[in-house]
Amino acid sequence: MIVLLALLFSLGAIFYSLEAFKEAKNYYNYTLKLYLKQNLSVTNDSLIPIALKKAQEVYQENPYNPYYKERIEVEGINIKLLIKDDNKFNINSIKNPIYFKVFKRLSEEFCMPKDFSYYVYYWITGKNKDNIDINMLTYEAPFKDMQSKEEIVYATPYSNFLYKNNCHNKKREKGIWYFLDTKNQSLNINTIPIPILKALNKDITNSMAKEIIDYINLHPIKNIQDLVNVRGLSLDDIYKIQSIVSTKSSLEVIKIISKTKMGGITQRLTTKIYYSPIQNKILGIYQY
Repeated sequence: MIVLLALLFSLGAIFYSLEAFKEAKNYYNYTLKLYLKQNLSVTNDSLIPIALKKAQEVYQENPYNPYYKERIEVEGINIKLLIKDDNKFNINSIKNPIYFKVFKRLSEEFCMPKDFSYYVYYWITGKNKDNIDINMLTYEAPFKDMQSKEEIVYATPYSNFLYKNNCHNKKREKGIWYFLDTKNQSLNINTIPIPILKALNKDITNSMAKEIIDYINLHPIKNIQDLVNVRGLSLDDIYKIQSIVSTKSSLEVIKIISKTKMGGITQRLTTKIYYSPIQNKILGIYQY
């Protein structure tokens, strides 16, 4: 029985590896085609099968590795490609409906890929790298399950790791989304930061928010009605706030960490998203 289970597991792993390699070939083939469409003298399609053959050899050495990478150098231009399968990047794999709504909102706001599970990273370096027109690296990708165009993550040392597509017709420079760390952190009226407090009610000014925080620091609030003692805060303001937050309410705090490495130095960008399940609304997004 154990032998049979091991055999089934091995067959499953091999099947997964073959499927992953098939997808990897599609991505690599596509990326090379993008490269070959540049205004360069190199148009030799034999580069593609040579690279794919090498990639297949690499993959066969370790078929359980969930990612595939390749390098190629032509006329002073180096391309390093990494294709990684990580369901943490795919919002469609999120079962929690609250988190799903948050990530769906983020995917729309930040243009994060949401319709397929693979990320394609590639670095372009070399003495002739400037011969490549970055704007030419945007073609409609022939990948399955994609509802939007040009969902390619790419990185270049000379432009500090861009994440670019044509979502909202803007170029995004948010870094490479590396992993997600989702946590619930209790942020009630006694601990809520000023920016979030202001987000709860657009009528709250900086001075009013400061008055509230100063009051809370001296008199921790046990009942939302205690806010009536805050100078400058009207009953209408209190009513708007109390319908959203209480001394026991909490916000979802979602942390997204981008991590890249250049020249042996690791660079990190942390983004915190404050989300109110009650409002189904992102109240604030902060980067540091």
